[in-house]
Amino acid sequence: MGLITTKDHIKNVVDAIDKTIVVNSVVADGSNWMLMTTNTKWATYGKVLSGKVIKAVVFNESITIASATEPTIGIYDLTAPFFYYGTFLETNSELIKVSSSNNKLPLIYLHMNAPERFADEESTIDFESDCAIYFLVDADPKNWLRSTHLEQAIKPMKSLCSEFIRSLFAYGRTNASNKITYVENDYANFGKVQWEGVKTQIFADNTSGTELLIKIPFNKCFSCCEN
Repeated sequence: MGLITTKDHIKNVVDAIDKTIVVNSVVADGSNWMLMTTNTKWATYGKVLSGKVIKAVVFNESITIASATEPTIGIYDLTAPFFYYGTFLETNSELIKVSSSNNKLPLIYLHMNAPERFADEESTIDFESDCAIYFLVDADPKNWLRSTHLEQAIKPMKSLCSEFIRSLFAYGRTNASNKITYVENDYANFGKVQWEGVKTQIFADNTSGTELLIKIPFNKCFSCCEN
Protein backbone atom coordinates (compact mmCIF):
# COMPACT_ATOMS: atom_id res chain seq x y z
CA MET A 1 0.00 0.00 0.00
CA GLY A 2 1.44 3.35 -1.02
CA LEU A 3 1.38 6.42 1.15
CA ILE A 4 -1.84 8.37 0.75
CA THR A 5 -1.86 11.97 1.90
CA THR A 6 -4.49 14.56 2.77
CA LYS A 7 -4.31 15.90 -0.80
CA ASP A 8 -5.08 12.44 -2.20
CA HIS A 9 -8.07 11.98 0.10
CA ILE A 10 -9.47 15.43 -0.67
CA LYS A 11 -9.06 14.88 -4.43
CA ASN A 12 -11.00 11.61 -4.13
CA VAL A 13 -13.79 13.46 -2.32
CA VAL A 14 -13.82 16.26 -4.94
CA ASP A 15 -13.94 13.75 -7.81
CA ALA A 16 -16.99 12.07 -6.25
CA ILE A 17 -19.08 15.25 -5.90
CA ASP A 18 -22.49 14.88 -7.53
CA LYS A 19 -22.56 17.19 -10.57
CA THR A 20 -26.17 16.54 -11.61
CA ILE A 21 -28.96 19.11 -11.71
CA VAL A 22 -32.56 17.83 -11.71
CA VAL A 23 -34.77 19.96 -13.98
CA ASN A 24 -38.46 19.67 -13.12
CA SER A 25 -39.92 21.95 -15.81
CA VAL A 26 -38.89 24.28 -18.64
CA VAL A 27 -40.19 27.83 -19.20
CA ALA A 28 -39.63 29.99 -22.30
CA ASP A 29 -37.80 33.26 -21.59
CA GLY A 30 -37.58 35.23 -24.83
CA SER A 31 -34.97 33.46 -26.97
CA ASN A 32 -33.70 31.59 -23.91
CA TRP A 33 -35.09 28.85 -21.68
CA MET A 34 -35.44 28.74 -17.91
CA LEU A 35 -34.72 25.32 -16.43
CA MET A 36 -36.66 25.11 -13.18
CA THR A 37 -34.89 23.30 -10.35
CA THR A 38 -34.88 23.33 -6.56
CA ASN A 39 -31.10 22.95 -6.35
CA THR A 40 -28.90 25.03 -8.66
CA LYS A 41 -25.77 23.87 -6.79
CA TRP A 42 -22.72 25.86 -7.98
CA ALA A 43 -24.23 27.06 -11.27
CA THR A 44 -23.20 30.65 -12.07
CA TYR A 45 -23.43 33.04 -15.01
CA GLY A 46 -21.10 32.20 -17.90
CA LYS A 47 -20.36 28.63 -16.82
CA VAL A 48 -21.57 25.53 -18.66
CA LEU A 49 -24.49 23.17 -18.03
CA SER A 50 -24.60 20.06 -20.25
CA GLY A 51 -22.79 21.90 -23.04
CA LYS A 52 -24.93 25.07 -22.83
CA VAL A 53 -23.66 28.41 -21.57
CA ILE A 54 -25.53 29.65 -18.49
CA LYS A 55 -27.15 33.05 -19.11
CA ALA A 56 -28.64 33.63 -15.64
CA VAL A 57 -29.24 31.87 -12.34
CA VAL A 58 -31.86 32.40 -9.68
CA PHE A 59 -30.43 30.48 -6.76
CA ASN A 60 -32.31 27.23 -6.14
CA GLU A 61 -35.06 28.29 -8.54
CA SER A 62 -33.88 28.36 -12.15
CA ILE A 63 -30.95 28.23 -14.57
CA THR A 64 -31.38 30.09 -17.89
CA ILE A 65 -29.66 28.77 -21.01
CA ALA A 66 -29.76 29.60 -24.72
CA SER A 67 -31.02 26.81 -26.96
CA ALA A 68 -32.41 26.68 -30.51
CA THR A 69 -34.86 23.98 -29.43
CA GLU A 70 -36.88 23.52 -26.27
CA PRO A 71 -34.83 21.65 -23.64
CA THR A 72 -36.34 18.61 -21.95
CA ILE A 73 -36.92 18.00 -18.28
CA GLY A 74 -34.58 15.54 -16.57
CA ILE A 75 -30.94 15.37 -15.54
CA TYR A 76 -28.31 17.94 -16.55
CA ASP A 77 -24.62 18.05 -15.64
CA LEU A 78 -22.65 20.97 -14.28
CA THR A 79 -19.00 21.27 -15.20
CA ALA A 80 -16.98 19.71 -12.39
CA PRO A 81 -15.14 22.13 -10.09
CA PHE A 82 -11.39 22.33 -10.62
CA PHE A 83 -9.11 21.12 -7.83
CA TYR A 84 -5.94 22.93 -6.80
CA TYR A 85 -3.62 22.44 -3.87
CA GLY A 86 -0.43 23.99 -2.57
CA THR A 87 0.70 27.24 -1.02
CA PHE A 88 -0.88 30.54 -2.05
CA LEU A 89 2.12 31.42 -4.22
CA GLU A 90 2.31 28.01 -5.89
CA THR A 91 -1.40 27.99 -6.65
CA ASN A 92 -1.41 31.56 -7.97
CA SER A 93 1.47 30.66 -10.30
CA GLU A 94 -0.62 27.80 -11.69
CA LEU A 95 -3.79 29.88 -12.01
CA ILE A 96 -2.17 32.74 -13.97
CA LYS A 97 -1.01 30.22 -16.59
CA VAL A 98 -4.67 29.45 -17.40
CA SER A 99 -6.14 32.39 -19.31
CA SER A 100 -9.77 31.26 -19.55
CA SER A 101 -11.86 31.54 -16.40
CA ASN A 102 -13.94 28.56 -17.51
CA ASN A 103 -10.82 26.38 -17.45
CA LYS A 104 -10.05 27.06 -13.77
CA LEU A 105 -13.19 28.33 -12.02
CA PRO A 106 -15.08 27.44 -9.96
CA LEU A 107 -12.31 25.82 -7.99
CA ILE A 108 -11.83 23.91 -4.79
CA TYR A 109 -8.48 24.85 -3.29
CA LEU A 110 -6.73 22.94 -0.49
CA HIS A 111 -4.23 25.20 1.24
CA MET A 112 -1.04 23.29 1.97
CA ASN A 113 0.30 22.02 4.14
CA ALA A 114 -2.48 20.52 6.21
CA PRO A 115 -1.08 19.26 9.53
CA GLU A 116 -1.49 15.49 9.83
CA ARG A 117 -1.66 13.93 13.30
CA PHE A 118 -1.15 10.18 13.20
CA ALA A 119 -2.89 7.80 15.60
CA ASP A 120 -1.42 4.80 17.43
CA GLU A 121 -1.15 1.37 15.81
CA GLU A 122 -4.32 0.00 17.43
CA SER A 123 -6.54 2.86 16.28
CA THR A 124 -8.76 2.53 13.20
CA ILE A 125 -7.85 6.13 12.39
CA ASP A 126 -4.77 6.57 10.21
CA PHE A 127 -4.37 10.31 10.73
CA GLU A 128 -6.38 13.46 11.35
CA SER A 129 -5.95 16.55 9.16
CA ASP A 130 -6.60 20.21 9.95
CA CYS A 131 -7.72 21.49 6.55
CA ALA A 132 -8.37 24.94 5.13
CA ILE A 133 -10.36 24.45 1.92
CA TYR A 134 -11.63 27.27 -0.30
CA PHE A 135 -14.55 27.22 -2.75
CA LEU A 136 -14.08 30.09 -5.20
CA VAL A 137 -15.61 31.52 -8.37
CA ASP A 138 -15.28 34.68 -10.50
CA ALA A 139 -16.24 37.94 -8.80
CA ASP A 140 -16.39 41.64 -9.65
CA PRO A 141 -16.02 43.28 -6.22
CA LYS A 142 -15.57 46.79 -7.63
CA ASN A 143 -18.86 46.85 -9.54
CA TRP A 144 -21.13 44.37 -7.76
CA LEU A 145 -23.64 45.38 -5.16
CA ARG A 146 -23.66 43.30 -2.00
CA SER A 147 -26.88 41.58 -3.12
CA THR A 148 -25.34 40.68 -6.49
CA HIS A 149 -22.23 39.36 -4.82
CA LEU A 150 -24.32 37.21 -2.49
CA GLU A 151 -26.36 35.68 -5.32
CA GLN A 152 -23.59 35.31 -7.92
CA ALA A 153 -20.75 34.03 -5.76
CA ILE A 154 -21.35 33.40 -2.07
CA LYS A 155 -24.52 31.29 -2.32
CA PRO A 156 -23.25 29.08 -5.18
CA MET A 157 -19.93 28.49 -3.42
CA LYS A 158 -21.60 27.71 -0.09
CA SER A 159 -23.70 25.22 -2.04
CA LEU A 160 -20.55 23.71 -3.56
CA CYS A 161 -19.12 23.48 -0.04
CA SER A 162 -22.26 21.60 1.08
CA GLU A 163 -21.87 19.17 -1.83
CA PHE A 164 -18.24 18.64 -0.83
CA ILE A 165 -19.23 17.84 2.76
CA ARG A 166 -21.90 15.42 1.51
CA SER A 167 -19.28 13.67 -0.62
CA LEU A 168 -16.84 13.69 2.31
CA PHE A 169 -19.31 11.95 4.61
CA ALA A 170 -19.91 9.28 1.96
CA TYR A 171 -16.16 8.71 1.45
CA GLY A 172 -15.09 5.25 2.62
CA ARG A 173 -11.87 6.46 4.26
CA THR A 174 -13.55 9.12 6.40
CA ASN A 175 -14.21 8.17 10.00
CA ALA A 176 -17.83 9.30 9.71
CA SER A 177 -18.77 7.59 12.99
CA ASN A 178 -16.91 10.41 14.76
CA LYS A 179 -18.44 13.87 14.79
CA ILE A 180 -16.81 16.14 12.23
CA THR A 181 -17.18 19.83 13.00
CA TYR A 182 -16.31 22.70 10.72
CA VAL A 183 -16.40 26.47 10.32
CA GLU A 184 -17.34 28.45 7.20
CA ASN A 185 -16.18 32.02 6.44
CA ASP A 186 -17.31 34.05 3.43
CA TYR A 187 -14.91 36.17 1.36
CA ALA A 188 -16.00 39.21 -0.66
CA ASN A 189 -12.68 39.17 -2.52
CA PHE A 190 -10.42 36.23 -1.78
CA GLY A 191 -7.68 37.69 -3.96
CA LYS A 192 -6.82 40.18 -1.24
CA VAL A 193 -6.45 39.50 2.47
CA GLN A 194 -5.06 41.57 5.32
CA TRP A 195 -2.10 40.34 7.32
CA GLU A 196 -0.69 42.48 10.13
CA GLY A 197 -2.56 45.52 8.83
CA VAL A 198 -1.21 45.22 5.28
CA LYS A 199 -3.45 44.17 2.40
CA THR A 200 -1.72 41.49 0.35
CA GLN A 201 -2.67 40.18 -3.09
CA ILE A 202 -2.85 36.37 -2.99
CA PHE A 203 -4.50 35.38 -6.27
CA ALA A 204 -4.31 37.51 -9.40
CA ASP A 205 -7.87 36.47 -10.27
CA ASN A 206 -10.76 38.25 -8.59
CA THR A 207 -12.50 35.40 -6.82
CA SER A 208 -15.10 35.11 -4.12
CA GLY A 209 -16.60 32.30 -2.12
CA THR A 210 -16.31 30.53 1.17
CA GLU A 211 -13.58 29.09 3.38
CA LEU A 212 -14.04 25.73 5.09
CA LEU A 213 -11.97 25.07 8.21
CA ILE A 214 -12.41 21.41 9.04
CA LYS A 215 -10.70 18.69 11.04
CA ILE A 216 -11.01 15.36 9.19
CA PRO A 217 -10.13 11.92 10.60
CA PHE A 218 -9.15 9.45 7.87
CA ASN A 219 -9.40 5.70 8.42
CA LYS A 220 -6.63 3.23 7.93
CA CYS A 221 -6.92 1.09 4.81
CA PHE A 222 -7.59 -2.54 5.63
CA SER A 223 -7.98 -5.44 3.19
CA CYS A 224 -11.60 -4.50 2.46
CA CYS A 225 -10.95 -0.95 1.29
CA GLU A 226 -9.40 0.66 -1.74
CA ASN A 227 -7.21 3.74 -2.11
